[in-house]
Amino acid sequence: MSKIFKFCKRYLFMYKWRLFLYVSLSILVSFSGLISPYIIGDFVDQLINAHDIGFIFNYLAIFAGINLATLVLGYISGRLYVQLQTNLGFSLNRDFIQRLQKAPINFTSQQNTAYLNQRINNDANALIIFCVGIIQNIFVNSVMVIVALVLLFSFHPSLAGILLVVAAIYFLFYAFYRHVLYKASHAYQESQSYFFSKLNEQMSSIRFIKIHSLFDHFIKRLNNSFDALLNNALIYQRKSYIFSGLDQLVMIAAQMILLLFGGIEVIAGRLTIGRFIIISSYFNIMLAAIRYFFSLGQTIQSNMVSYNRLQELVKIDPEFNGETSIEQIKNIKMDSVSFSYNEHIQLLSNINAEFTPGQIHIIVGSNGTGKSTLTDVLIGLQPVFKGRVLYNGVEMETLDMYDIRKRLIGVSDQESAMLADTLAGNIDLGRGYYREADENKITQLINILGLESYINSLPNGLDTHVSENAANISGGEKQKLSILRILLKNPDVLVLDEPTSALDSTSKFALRTYLNDMKASKIIIIITHDNDFIDKENDVILSLGTKFVKNRS
Repeated sequence: MSKIFKFCKRYLFMYKWRLFLYVSLSILVSFSGLISPYIIGDFVDQLINAHDIGFIFNYLAIFAGINLATLVLGYISGRLYVQLQTNLGFSLNRDFIQRLQKAPINFTSQQNTAYLNQRINNDANALIIFCVGIIQNIFVNSVMVIVALVLLFSFHPSLAGILLVVAAIYFLFYAFYRHVLYKASHAYQESQSYFFSKLNEQMSSIRFIKIHSLFDHFIKRLNNSFDALLNNALIYQRKSYIFSGLDQLVMIAAQMILLLFGGIEVIAGRLTIGRFIIISSYFNIMLAAIRYFFSLGQTIQSNMVSYNRLQELVKIDPEFNGETSIEQIKNIKMDSVSFSYNEHIQLLSNINAEFTPGQIHIIVGSNGTGKSTLTDVLIGLQPVFKGRVLYNGVEMETLDMYDIRKRLIGVSDQESAMLADTLAGNIDLGRGYYREADENKITQLINILGLESYINSLPNGLDTHVSENAANISGGEKQKLSILRILLKNPDVLVLDEPTSALDSTSKFALRTYLNDMKASKIIIIITHDNDFIDKENDVILSLGTKFVKNRS
């Protein structure tokens, strides 16, 4: 448990005063549970000996006042809990997302993102709920145990001693069973995350399923993941039930002892009925509090699974990012750069090239020769390679590439990502490219890319919303919008991956002319198979997949 609290401590301290208030209110609410049994028991004794009903109204007033106060405090406490749990869970979840965003791209590209998202969200929220609940419940149940035990010893010491024996039995049972619960809980949570990823696969692969008529195959994959989930759920249920079943047996035995000893004492006249009710209530209150502390073991083991799964992600080293920033990119040089995915697959071998303003740099080569990988290395997305990449003569390893990519580099991928936002929001990306651009400039670029008829056909123009997964935008329009995005950004370095695949001949010519006009002050790098887009006399051509590198100045 200490590991979990150490892990979550920073987040708990973010809301320490709100947490303190929540725990304090919870303790006040719990006091009503301690006061009510005494009032009821005393009322019964008074009722047995009463000759008029006047005293009843006094008890009713006290009882109503306590419970009304409890309702109000319970509402405030509940509101605080929702705020705490939601804010803390989000903070922890967000930090892990930020951590993975800065993990090496080789790691994240190999992950099932639906599984990873669901796993992080479930585990982060589970730990926060655990920590907040533990803090509140430990204080509340500690108060319950101490007060109830003191009162029981004052009313009937022998019954209090019986309760301590019950506590010892609980402890022995938990010590024996905790590892069994942990293993079952771990298997169950893993199968939940895996099943969720297969559910997501069904919806995200609909086009692929339809094209290849894979309906039966994908449902079979879903069925298999469900079978594993059901099997692990049943195992976990069985082992949890054994634990809770034995717990119930101990509880029943304790209740039977209470009824036996209490009944004997009442019949013998050594205990009034009201006192028996009070003792029985406090006995159950204390027993419930003790049961909480020992059932806590089961909760701890379940949450240790979430803790260990998050720790697996904590151990992933973030990619290295330097601290030096530059105001302008004047040139980029690749010096003997080689890159391999593993010792068997080498994509880049001893690449020497310099990228400068004044010329358009064309990267050509057949599929699989490393064209996109080369640009990834060039802009710092693939930081593990042999050789050197220098910006303005400074080695890339020392540079803050996050800042440089944010301000000075623009990339248009062949498969451009679109967010569930407006088209304008997708162009702007919160950076102001669209909002701050001159209207004539926007119109010019829209016309160059052949987007005017598409935008005019939309009911809200660029304020039209993009649906989830950009299902309401064609691949060609996405690529044009991606190019528009980086042209409005106006960075020092533009990287265009197959920019003409969605353009007609008029738009190709217009885009090429626009790039020629701006190349004097920009480093322009284009990956293309389109020979019509290449100026073989003036462009700098880097050909991959052969030993030939052509740098024409």
